[in-house]
Amino acid sequence: LNEMECELRSLRQESQSQERTIQGLTESISTKDSEAQELYQMIEGQNTTLCKLKSLTLAQLQDELVGVQSSLFSLGLELEASQRSLRQSQRQGDDLVRFKDRLNSDLQEALQHREVTEKHNQDLRCALQKARSELQAKDAALKESDAEKHSVLQEKERSITQLKRSLQDKEQQLQENSDMLESAGSSKPRDALLEKLRERIKDRDKALERSIDDKFRCLEDREGQVRRLQLALREKERDLERLRCILSNNEETITSLDSLVRGKELELEQAAEAYRNLQWLKQQSEEKERNTLREKDTIINQLQAALQSRSQETQDLTAALVARVQAGPTEVVEELKARLALKEKLFQELLSDRSRQSNEHQTQVQDLLSTLSSKDQYLQVGPCCWYMQLIDCTQRKYNKLNDALRAEKRLYQNLMQIHTKSDSSEKIQALHTELDSVQALRGQLEGVLARTRNMALVLDRAAKRQPDFGGGDGQGPASRAAVGTVTNAP
Repeated sequence: LNEMECELRSLRQESQSQERTIQGLTESISTKDSEAQELYQMIEGQNTTLCKLKSLTLAQLQDELVGVQSSLFSLGLELEASQRSLRQSQRQGDDLVRFKDRLNSDLQEALQHREVTEKHNQDLRCALQKARSELQAKDAALKESDAEKHSVLQEKERSITQLKRSLQDKEQQLQENSDMLESAGSSKPRDALLEKLRERIKDRDKALERSIDDKFRCLEDREGQVRRLQLALREKERDLERLRCILSNNEETITSLDSLVRGKELELEQAAEAYRNLQWLKQQSEEKERNTLREKDTIINQLQAALQSRSQETQDLTAALVARVQAGPTEVVEELKARLALKEKLFQELLSDRSRQSNEHQTQVQDLLSTLSSKDQYLQVGPCCWYMQLIDCTQRKYNKLNDALRAEKRLYQNLMQIHTKSDSSEKIQALHTELDSVQALRGQLEGVLARTRNMALVLDRAAKRQPDFGGGDGQGPASRAAVGTVTNAP
């Protein structure tokens, strides 16, 4: 019983220590999450400061230099933050795996201890049954000995009564003989006979007393044996009571261990359910990211096709202007007007198509946010900011394309004004300058498309590098780094 109590105390101490370690792990996880949130806030502050630095009215080369330096700096910081968050998520995953293994080991130990206690209780029950059977046998033997003693006492009493009757008969005969002798007269032979008779009577009395003493000694021995058997019976009853107490304590220990095992099984099921929920949310977020990347790839391909068509049209326009500048300004102006109207129509259709796709994408993002907000609190803020930044970035690209369209329209208007006002040499020189500006505008558009392509590649790599266990938000550090890259892109 003491050993079992010591084992029970050790098990309780181990469970308390495990609970303390679990609390420490949860506190460390909460502190790490708070540190990660602080780092993200610091990165956002740095992004805002870099954006403010970009918005200063400096020269174009200085703006580009500051933008490149700030983007490199922010990319380095975001890379470090993503590495830290990746390591933290890996540590969290390892902690969850270790916690699951620890729960499994505790469950196995509790089950083994339960089996040992059940075996011990079975042994105690067998010992109790054996003691009860021995006690019943001793009770039966005691009853038999009491019956034998009672029968012996009855026989002794009957023999004593018979001896008393025989003694009374002998005394009566002796009295009669003495009376007969007294009446007949005294003589020496009769006196000798009487003396012999008296001696025989005395010997019989002594033998009777000895037999009575022997009977009483046997009776006392029997009573002593009965008392010893009663004491042994009381000791056996006390042993049985102690065994009952031990058995009840063992049953209480078994019930407490059963409750502990059920609690551990419940914790294990909760941990497994949380793991499955995280896996499901991760799959959902990866699917949404893949859909978004596919949509962005289609948009980029369409923009590249539009850029190629515009560059081809620009080259054709340049060749036509160089070939027909001497032919007549009116034909060139009319052709430019027709081409400009066609391009305006095409770009208006492209912009309407892109705005429609952006609205559809925004509705999909809102649906994703509504589903994620019902699952986990931490998965509510991250995807929203990420997709909103992606939408803002796409909108900025559309605005840049629209500005480029307006700039090209202004260039064509300038060409028309130059054709109507200047002479032929000045026209040729102005056309060359305007064509150079068109080529520069084309280079800017190609740079915008290249940055969009790089952003899509970064998002693809971030989706592939997303860890298995999301710690605070639903997108991972690599996605945040990609969003920072898109935000800081000039």
